[in-house]
Amino acid sequence: MTGMVTPIQLRISTPLGRDLMIVRNDRAIVGSSFVPRTKAPGGKPTDALLAEAAAQVRAYFAGRLRRFDLPLAFTGTAFQIDVWKAVAALSFGEFVSYADIARAIGKPLAHRGVAAAMAATSIDLFVPAHRVIGADGRVKGAVPRSVRLRLVEFELARCARPARRPRSRSSARRIALDAR
Repeated sequence: MTGMVTPIQLRISTPLGRDLMIVRNDRAIVGSSFVPRTKAPGGKPTDALLAEAAAQVRAYFAGRLRRFDLPLAFTGTAFQIDVWKAVAALSFGEFVSYADIARAIGKPLAHRGVAAAMAATSIDLFVPAHRVIGADGRVKGAVPRSVRLRLVEFELARCARPARRPRSRSSARRIALDAR
């Protein structure tokens, strides 16, 4: 097919013990996911967008970035795209419920649809699914030591007053998070 651009990707080391693989097309980030760390060092990006994405990821993990500012290209239903855009607008340490996102996009009864959309996102970290929690304040769908739970803990440790303090499912983890 003519006009198709081969996606370009970059692997960035993170302090979570996993690398972040970022994929872009000719104009925007189209995907990112946490992947097993490799021993091979990632080179310096020669692509301007991936270089900016790498700089923002490093700034995020250094606690110097409140919100990512990168062009993102979403592929999904209109509902999913509305959800992902609303979540991408959340700032560092700003935790909201699935119902909050449903209300924000004008679909106040669609909290289950929001949860499904968050599970389907292909742009990890830049669409911060870890900032969307249950109405009861619990981190839903995160197993202990999952990347999602580690991102919540990372932001809680660096945020003086999160908008809503999430709780994990286990009482021991809940006590540890609530004590912060």
